This record gives sequence, C-alpha cells and structure tokens, in this order.
Amino acid sequence: MRNKLITALATTGFIAVALTALPGTAQANPEWYVSPASQIQAADGNLHAWEHQKKGGKHCAWPNEVDNWDSCNGMRNEASSVFNNGRTHDVWLYYGPNQTGAHFCLNKGVYLENIVHHYFPHNGAGGGESLNDNIASHKWVANC
Repeated sequence: MRNKLITALATTGFIAVALTALPGTAQANPEWYVSPASQIQAADGNLHAWEHQKKGGKHCAWPNEVDNWDSCNGMRNEASSVFNNGRTHDVWLYYGPNQTGAHFCLNKGVYLENIVHHYFPHNGAGGGESLNDNIASHKWVANC
C-alpha cells in the first residue's frame, strides 16, 4: 500500500512539473491584453496614442485635453493603441471632435495595445462603433 502511494505521489509530481514546463497559449497574451502600467513605464502625465497596434506607427502624447486629434500628426480617427500614462486622472476618449458624441473611459494606468475590439458605449453619436480609427478628441477627468 505504501509503495502504491509513493508511486502515485511521484507520478503526480512529475506530471505537474512537466505541465508547467510546457510552452502554451495560457502564457501568451491575446491581442486585447491590457498591460499593467508598471510593466510599461513610470507615469509621465500624458495620454499616448499610436497609429498601429502595439505602439506602432505615428505617436502622439498629450498632457492636456485636446479638441481635435488632427492637431498631432493627423491622428484623428487613426489610433489603434492607447495608453493613459497620467499621474492622477482618467481620460474620456470621444468619437467626435470638441469632446462630442459617444465617449469611452480610459482609466489611469491602462494601456490598450489593440483597440479594435473595444467599443464606444451607446452614450452619444458613434455609440457601438469600435474605438479603432474612431477617436477624435479627449478630456481628462477626475473619475469616469
């Protein structure tokens, strides 16, 4: 009986070690993965936007609210990844210029590496649309 118990425990331990050593999709980040800000960089007080997913292409960084993203590299309706690297505030991302239309909350410290599967809530014009290539302006807020 004792030998069977030792064999069973040894087999279980071997299987556990073997499974943890296997590469697999459980460790891979899906394209919509939200990276913790601590893994990105120290807060610089800016909202960052990139033309392509995973920080690719044109880049803009804003410390204040902006009425029209065209003012930076023509980024209006061009962003595919965003990062709120602010120190204290959340950001409303707007479908329309001048902070109009549907708006999406991007909390402080959140990086979205691919916004194609994130949608504006139904709270104004553009509600239900993907954030991808549809952000025109933003505003810093204490909480959203």
